[in-house]
Formats: sequence, structure tokens, C-alpha cells
Amino acid sequence: MRRVGFVLFWLLGAALAQGIKVGVLAPLSGPAAADGKSVLSGIQIAAEEINASGGLLGRKIELVVYDDQADPRLAVNFVRRLIELDRVAFIIGGSYSGASLAASPVANEAQVPFIAAYAVHPDITHGKPYAFRMGLLGPVQGRVGAFLAHRLGTKRVAVLSIQNDFGRSLEQGFRDQAAKLGLEVVFSQVYPPGNQNFSPLLARLKASGAQALYASGYYAEAANLVRQARSLGLDIPIIGQEGYDSPKFIELAGPAAEGVYITTTLDRDSQSPEVRGFLRKYQERTGLPADMVGASGYAALKVMAQAVQRAGGLDGPALYRGLLGLINLETPVGKIFFFTSQGDPVKSATVQVVKNGQFRRFLNVTDLALLKP
Repeated sequence: MRRVGFVLFWLLGAALAQGIKVGVLAPLSGPAAADGKSVLSGIQIAAEEINASGGLLGRKIELVVYDDQADPRLAVNFVRRLIELDRVAFIIGGSYSGASLAASPVANEAQVPFIAAYAVHPDITHGKPYAFRMGLLGPVQGRVGAFLAHRLGTKRVAVLSIQNDFGRSLEQGFRDQAAKLGLEVVFSQVYPPGNQNFSPLLARLKASGAQALYASGYYAEAANLVRQARSLGLDIPIIGQEGYDSPKFIELAGPAAEGVYITTTLDRDSQSPEVRGFLRKYQERTGLPADMVGASGYAALKVMAQAVQRAGGLDGPALYRGLLGLINLETPVGKIFFFTSQGDPVKSATVQVVKNGQFRRFLNVTDLALLKP
């Protein structure tokens, strides 16, 4: 009996020593590499903190990472590998909306929890009980953008949208809220991802008499856009969103970044210990100022860890219930008031403005009428 007891004890110890595998999809190469490296750094910081505090359910977290290059086809292949070969407990989608839209149904069908760190498209989570989200929905961010345009006193606005799921969802929210606020959209145009020459569009926009520009895009397109806008003498408020939220945007745009507004969720001026601690650790790890993407990856793993501890297990239904039970969470990407039944957080937003080469707080948004999906 003593030998049987020893064997059982050894088997239990071996199981605990194996750790809990957590899958990560991120664009670590290609045009989105800066975001991919940032989100992975945030996730790694969170994993180190969790492991230093005793792990998850008494076991260490082991990250299994694949580079999806923000490519939906690669994302599908890698999420299948994470599920079938790596046997991960859950997956953090640290990629863009297109890749996350492709990956989440695969994870959902296998009943493996998937949390999108910052992808904005509603269909990533909706109708998929095992899919969750850390960031603000695209339509919600768009509504906050229209609220800001109104707050700045403008009446006539222009809209430039990147031609993908990210841009479409942002524009939908902006237009809906603009109509409610009496804003007139006097110019509207889409452009392809990777576009470098905005001058023809901007010349027509300037002639429209728009008093503000709402422009979706990622940091590379955004930098080209604002540089060319200012060189054409288009001296109106430019309102971006979380795609601009990167040190690379400020670096590439140079002086033209000054005065640009973005709707996002990382408030650099917050005095919250959670935010201050993350900002310090990210700077120490990467040598760069933190961005929303890195903060979202960090928060995604920390929130999933809380849901696991609350659920007492790793199965999809238990994690779903665990997330729904979390309320009033302070994270580096805003206060999460609660999660909806569709897996989306109802959370605060912030408007940042570029001042002296840094993102600074312009205002914070906590109005649930704007923030609810």
C-alpha cells in the first residue's frame, strides 16, 4: 500500500509539473510585426507574474507561440495545431481582426476557449460561446470617435476607412453615432491596406469643407496619412483609434503626429498601480514605451487567469461562467465593468492626444450608453 501511495503521489506531482499550456497567435513577422512583438511581450510579462505567484491552479503556465503574420490562412492552421498537437488549455489571439475571425470558429468548435486580445470585429465572439474578447468592439470605438468629434465642436466630418473588417466595423459605429449627434459626413472613402499615397484622397477631402477627419488604419498607414495631410495644409483635427496606438506611429509620422487624437484603452496618465506597474515592466523588458497592444495581451492573460481560478478548471463552460462572474476589474486597458453573454467586455475607453512626441490623456470615457455593445 505504501508503494501504491508513493506512485499515486508521484503521478500527481508529475501532472502538476507539466504545467498548463497556453496558446498564442501573434503576427511576429511581416507588416504587423511591431504589434505582434508588443502583444507577445505583454503576454510574457503576465505569464512571469502569474508563475512567480504560484502559477495557475498550482501549475506553471507554458506559452506555445506561433507567428500567424496576421494571415487568416496561417491563423487557421496554427489554431488547429495548438488544439490537436499542443493540447493547449486556451488560446490568446494576439492578432488582427481578419486572422482572429478565421481562428475563433475553429477554437469554438473544439470547445477550447479563445480570447482576442485587441481585435475589434463583432463576429469574432458573437455566436461563439467559447470565444471572448479583451478589447473594445469596433462599433463601440467608432461611437467614441463620433462623440469626440462632437466634443471638439465640429459639425462636418470626413471618414477614411481601411478596406478590411477592422475599418468597416469602426466606420459602422462612427456613422451610427454621428447621425445621432447631428454630424454631417461630407466626404467618405475607403483605401486598401498598405496604401502609401493618400494625397489624391486628401486633396478631395480638403475641398469638401470637412472640419474633422475620422481615419481608421494601422500605424504604418496612419503615419503616411497624417504626414501627407499636414503637408497639404489640412489643418483639421484627425481622429484615429487603437490602430495608431504604437510608438511606431509617432516615430514614422514625426512632427505630423502632434495633435492627433486616438480612441483607445491604455491611459498613460493613469495613477492606477496596475497601469503604472505594467508601464514600468514593459519599458524595462522592451526598451520602448508601452502601447495598447502590449497592454491588451497582458490583460488578456491576467483576466483569463482570474476566470480559471474562479471556475476552478479549464473547460469551456466553466471558463464562460467564470468570465461572466468577473465585475469591476481594473486592468491596464481600462476598467471592465462586466462581460456580456456574447463574451465582450463592457469597459472604459480613453482619448489620447500626441503632445511633445508622447501619447497623453485628453479625456476618459465611462458612459455606458456609449460603451455597451
